[in-house]
Amino acid sequence: MPEKKIKLQPATRDKKCQVCGAPYVYPEQNSNATRFHCEVCAQLPPAHRKILGRMAKRIDSLERKLKS
Repeated sequence: MPEKKIKLQPATRDKKCQVCGAPYVYPEQNSNATRFHCEVCAQLPPAHRKILGRMAKRIDSLERKLKS
């Protein structure tokens, strides 16, 4: 049986997780990462991701206000 060829993903991008802010590459083969969440945060329950995402946005906006 011939070996299955792995199809390369031509549109891989460096992304930033909306929950934890960690950089990750999307899409990657055999990865649970989504367009918005890294592999670790994608395994969190949706309710927790939602709350943590809101908190991260709020922290980012407060940090921007402090810098200006």
